[in-house]
Amino acid sequence: MHRITILLSSLLVSALLIGACAAPAAAPGGESAAAGSGDKAKVTVFVGMGTGTDPDQIQAQEDLAAKYNSSHDDIEMEFLIVPVEEAGERFLAMMSGGNPPQLVGPNGVSTVAQFFDSWGDVAPLIEAEGFDTSDFYGPAVELNQYPDKTVGLPLGLFPSFTFYNKDMFDAAGLEYPTHDFADASWNLDKLRELAMELTLDANGNNATSPDFDPENIVQWGWDDSWTDARGFLTRFGAPNVGRPATEDYRTAVANAEEWVYGLDWLSKAVWEDHFVPDASVQEARDAAGIDPFGSNQVAMFNSHTWFMSEGLVDLPFAYDFAPTPYNQQGGRIARIHADTFTIPKNASNQEAAWEVLKWLTAPEQIVEVCLIYGCIPARRSVADEFQQRLAEKYPDADLSIVFDSIDYLDNPNHESFVPEWGRVNDTMNNNFSAVYLGPVDAQAVLDQTNQELQQLFDDYWAKQ
Repeated sequence: MHRITILLSSLLVSALLIGACAAPAAAPGGESAAAGSGDKAKVTVFVGMGTGTDPDQIQAQEDLAAKYNSSHDDIEMEFLIVPVEEAGERFLAMMSGGNPPQLVGPNGVSTVAQFFDSWGDVAPLIEAEGFDTSDFYGPAVELNQYPDKTVGLPLGLFPSFTFYNKDMFDAAGLEYPTHDFADASWNLDKLRELAMELTLDANGNNATSPDFDPENIVQWGWDDSWTDARGFLTRFGAPNVGRPATEDYRTAVANAEEWVYGLDWLSKAVWEDHFVPDASVQEARDAAGIDPFGSNQVAMFNSHTWFMSEGLVDLPFAYDFAPTPYNQQGGRIARIHADTFTIPKNASNQEAAWEVLKWLTAPEQIVEVCLIYGCIPARRSVADEFQQRLAEKYPDADLSIVFDSIDYLDNPNHESFVPEWGRVNDTMNNNFSAVYLGPVDAQAVLDQTNQELQQLFDDYWAKQ
């Protein structure tokens, strides 16, 4: 994974939703295109909307399908791996052609939101058999629940927290951030204080020094640039947390006072306190293919567990993890990403798809599945087993931070559904990104953003 991007254009999403509402066409010869060999019901798992397309993942998924098929006589599972850049169009074609896959995933919250009208509701299946969801982390269950449907069972979580460069703290003579989630002194003010002391110019002056040269910074104290507008602002505790709309999705709330505070805080961090890199620094890193933390130019980096596998490789410094700081209200919100598999609402063999979905997320398989996709299993019962596996790879890191961060997820989530999801996010990101180009009037930026979002919502609801 890299920084958050929108996989498909709003036009493609709109076309998909239109196609999803159409009646499914008959398969050639009048048979279901999903029929398996003999009396087996076939379940095709469409992979490509997110992770799962790397060569080693492909083989691991094929092995997983072989394991399932060797122990089931009535259902045949297969993975359909589609390159990420082709996945949207391929899925669109399958949907409009009346031959949708039985499962799609692993899907993040953003993919669920983009194709929201395409997914079936698994709540009746859960209720019909009294399926026990108590072993799943409560927040993970909540992420799949919407007012009119439940889109899937929890598979994996990607909590966020603070990655910090121990060598930089040592060189500055500073204590590391606390690992104690109950320590309320670890807040935005403390973050700012440490980040300024860890920000250095070419002459070794930190950002608190009167001799500091902001035109020649060589080390920054903090970075959270690998997220979007909603992802960044969610930490500040607005009533709708990571969603720029009210609960009924009709009223825009992008200019909530907490988000205004957050954008103003970031503007000052970049242009007054100088502990956050501006757009020119970010663009230079991107062009060089260097991530913020791995550049060895950032003391603290806010990101998710998916960064671990690609960002904590052969680093020339010691690192560890710390919680996300408390916000200006005295609360802690650690945004989270999550994966699930969804069942298209017009797919054939939906009961067979439900059986495969249960198998993939069962305690016996979920660790293996999450090791393929790099997620934290969403079941409490396997936490110790998975932490032991992680410890083999990250023996010097405090992995309790990873698991304890789950309890502080953003709900409503920063990737969650809103009407016109792609256009809403485009609008927010385009306006928000100005903060990295120069100082902004946070109130004015978010007031304008709110007006634009409200127009999108009004137009959407007028057509319903």
